[in-house]
Amino acid sequence: MNPAVKIISKTRSGYYAAGDIATVSGTIKKSIALIGVTVASAIGANMLLPLGGTATLALVGSTIGAFILAMITCFKPRIAEYTAPGYAVFEGVALGLISTMYERMYYGITMTAVTATFVVALLMLVLWKTHVIVVTNRFRSVVTGLTLGVMMLYFVDIIASFFSFHLLPRAGMMGIIISVVIVGIAAFNLVMDFDNIEESIYTGMPKYMEYFNAFALLITL
Repeated sequence: MNPAVKIISKTRSGYYAAGDIATVSGTIKKSIALIGVTVASAIGANMLLPLGGTATLALVGSTIGAFILAMITCFKPRIAEYTAPGYAVFEGVALGLISTMYERMYYGITMTAVTATFVVALLMLVLWKTHVIVVTNRFRSVVTGLTLGVMMLYFVDIIASFFSFHLLPRAGMMGIIISVVIVGIAAFNLVMDFDNIEESIYTGMPKYMEYFNAFALLITL
């Protein structure tokens, strides 16, 4: 349920201006560049902003900044070349600070999470490219339905937390099982992103959409 990828899907049936067109290799290069900016920003925030009042302000500011730039990018894909790197910086700062908080509570969790994210992303890319996983209309419907279900479950859990009650277990075997299922659903969303972007590129997307495609993948990751 990535809003940026939904925009890509709609755009592929629209008007494309004459000139250079987007390519898969161009999208891959820009995706790697944005991920690099995100990681560098996260490391910088982790090293330069110790937890405290300043870090809290930076977390709130970076989250708001990322949201604003994401909205601007979605409404103006043509300027993604300028807004996507900014989004990557803000997202990196936010992730770096959040990681620092969790690292203090659960030592080693940051590296585990980062490693798992890239391993899962690479695995799903290989499974998709080798056609072990084929994206069909039924596949899209099932994954979309499951994603909406997870979003609703988390929303209800957040509301319940205001009353000191949690629907989702925070620890134990059941908590691990639920987390694995949710990660699996997120991974299948990534496959849909790969497929949507590739299909859109083959229809003749303009060159500037390479940055937007990369931005869309970064949101899912």
